[in-house]
Amino acid sequence: MGKAKAARSFIVSVCALCLCAGTLPAQERRPSGLGFDLLDYRLRNGLRVILSEDASLPLVTVVVAYGAGTVRESPAQEGLAYLLENLMFQGSENVSPLQHVGFIQKVGGEFNATTTLDKTLFYETLPSNYLALALWLESDRMKSLAITAAAVEQTRSDILGEHQARIRSDPYLESFARFDDLIFPDFAYGHPLIGSGKEMMGLSVDGVRSFYQKFYVPTNAVLCIVGQFDTAKTRELVARYFDSIPPGYDVPVPAPPFFRQTDEVNETLPGAPWTSSGFHFGYRFYPLQTGDAYALRILEYILFKGETSRIRRRLLRRDLTAQYLSGSLDERGGARALKIFCLTNNAIMTQRSERAIASEFDRLKTNPVSFDELARARHQFKMDYFRRVSTRLGRALFLVDAAFAGHALDSFGDDLENCLRIGPASLMSLAGRHILSRNKVILEIEQR
Repeated sequence: MGKAKAARSFIVSVCALCLCAGTLPAQERRPSGLGFDLLDYRLRNGLRVILSEDASLPLVTVVVAYGAGTVRESPAQEGLAYLLENLMFQGSENVSPLQHVGFIQKVGGEFNATTTLDKTLFYETLPSNYLALALWLESDRMKSLAITAAAVEQTRSDILGEHQARIRSDPYLESFARFDDLIFPDFAYGHPLIGSGKEMMGLSVDGVRSFYQKFYVPTNAVLCIVGQFDTAKTRELVARYFDSIPPGYDVPVPAPPFFRQTDEVNETLPGAPWTSSGFHFGYRFYPLQTGDAYALRILEYILFKGETSRIRRRLLRRDLTAQYLSGSLDERGGARALKIFCLTNNAIMTQRSERAIASEFDRLKTNPVSFDELARARHQFKMDYFRRVSTRLGRALFLVDAAFAGHALDSFGDDLENCLRIGPASLMSLAGRHILSRNKVILEIEQR
């Protein structure tokens, strides 16, 4: 049977499969600790499956995630994970190139994909009665992706063309990649999604196929479904489409990061003629002690989140030295970094802003955070925590992230409470141990 005929036959039978699917033995649902239940189990081939019902709307979100992020690339493979992400839309045994996109859009669904340090994710949200369609599409490319020389060359050309266009339109884009390389000076943890493109140009079809066969396998994947569905019938559908896929070899856990930095790093990049002065500023936190990860999540809110956060208030409202400011906590394996990107009018304002930021970090080591400030940070953190799981896609991505991080899926309430219990003493201890010159990185962008 040809691909087009097989696809048409499948579409006709989707609803029938949903109605006629048998049932599997019941398995106890577990509370997540955040107000919703979930079911977490594995198929015979090792695929981890997480189901969480949400009957608020007749929609369902399907996420398939593979432990195939940039951390799996060698120095000669930069860009390989992202190339594979895009190749996953170029056809498989029963689906023609880009037909995956057409099927999802035809039923009114939405889709996307992304590659991070530790995983590559594919997700779609569509009407609940088309759940079988999403499972068929995802299973087909998990077991039979078409990796041909023509597909690799076309996809590579498209990616590099789009990347160069982004570089031309964003004069600061390359500085972010360089800053990550400085603050995480371990290739596996610090290199960008796409570098210069030279390594991607050198990738062979055999190398791409080997990466797919090694990492895009059930034993290295998580399937998460959130939305309106019948659990027993959904388990039957999941088994029907995924259980027969060969498990693949066991994939080892990536080696932990290793850093040799012994003193502050301060580097300067030339900017484009039309850019403002600016800089990246950050502290790395590694290795962490028990409780440090919770303290860092609250510290991110104290420093960066909201208009009254310390560094935003200092640079944008009090000192008026910055034009633009963003800050975030970056988590990579066992390492963390608090990172800031700032744009200023000139070199003088850059220096003033850097000194102000450094003083705010140093103050954390000697002055306890007030209980009022801590209460505001805790409240905003709690609101954002619940907001993330309030949508089907948000909850699915949240569960997948937790699964890959090795967190117990029935202990999110404990995770939240551990963060909310962080007090001034814990923050001072964290700052005293990690806000040191050897963990500090500054990357300045010169204005021409």
